[in-house]
Amino acid sequence: MATEGIDGKSPVFQERLWPSLGMWVFAFIMTISLGIAYGRAYGNTLGIIVATSTTLAVAVGLIVNTPLIQIDEVNFRVGRARLPLQFVGQIQKLDEQQSRRARSIDANSNAHFQLRGGIRGSVIVEVTDQQDPHPYWQVSTRNPDLLIAALSSAKSI
Repeated sequence: MATEGIDGKSPVFQERLWPSLGMWVFAFIMTISLGIAYGRAYGNTLGIIVATSTTLAVAVGLIVNTPLIQIDEVNFRVGRARLPLQFVGQIQKLDEQQSRRARSIDANSNAHFQLRGGIRGSVIVEVTDQQDPHPYWQVSTRNPDLLIAALSSAKSI
């Protein structure tokens, strides 16, 4: 069953890994600061234009680059990466401390990581495909129990 690059038609789980509130506030402060600097140097009108345009550009960039976790009848998809359900192995839920260790001192350099700052928990999904260079995926999630349940249910179909 070739599923490379193809998504299913019936998603059973979806989660967007939105940036944290802190990231949005930081981006807003930085773009407004840039507008203030330009306003002092070149006039208030240009400062307002720079602040508005950079704030909009950064907001669009944050939204467009927000990865989606999706499970359907064919794949487990995280961002642009797809793992056919037939190659999903053991699934492990990690708390904040376990997640930190798993992405640092206990990390496998060949693993696939989709991590988002501000999201404390994660799951590790074993990859059973012998052709795949990634032994597992570590994925940030705000809903680890729902993700694991959906992945286990979709895998067993």
